Amino acid sequence: MACRRRRAGFTLLEMVVVLAIMGLVIGVASIRIFSMIESWRVRAQLDDIVGQFAHLPVVARQRGADIVLPPPAASVAQPAAGSPDEAPGFRLPDDWKITFDQPLRVRSNGFCEGARIVSEHEGRAYPRRVTAPFCQVTVTEGAP
Repeated sequence: MACRRRRAGFTLLEMVVVLAIMGLVIGVASIRIFSMIESWRVRAQLDDIVGQFAHLPVVARQRGADIVLPPPAASVAQPAAGSPDEAPGFRLPDDWKITFDQPLRVRSNGFCEGARIVSEHEGRAYPRRVTAPFCQVTVTEGAP
C-alpha cells in the first residue's frame, strides 16, 4: 500500500518541466499581447487626431475666426512655430508630428479648405486627406 501512495503524485522533475513549458508559452504570448496593446494605443491616438480635425469647424465657428494649420510663423512667438498644437482646439499627443502639403484653413463659418497631411509617430507615417467642406479625414496612399 505504501507504494501506491508514492506513485499517486508527480515528481519534482515533472513539475519543473511543466513550469518551464508554461513559462515559455507565457513569454511568447506576452510579447504578442504587448505589441497588440501598443498598436491599440497608437490607433486610439490616431483616431483622436482625426476627431480633432473633424472638430475644427466647430471651434472656428465658436471663435468667430479662421483657423490655419500650421499657424503662420509670424503669429507664433515660440520656437516650435508651425506645429499644430499651437492652434486653438488642436493638441497633438506626445511623440506625434503632422506635416501639411499646404496650409489647412478652416473658415470662421465652419467650412474647411482641405489639405493633405501626414501624421508621423515613431518613424511610421499615416497619410490622410482632410477634405472640404467639413474637414472629413480620409486615408490616402503615399506621402503628400
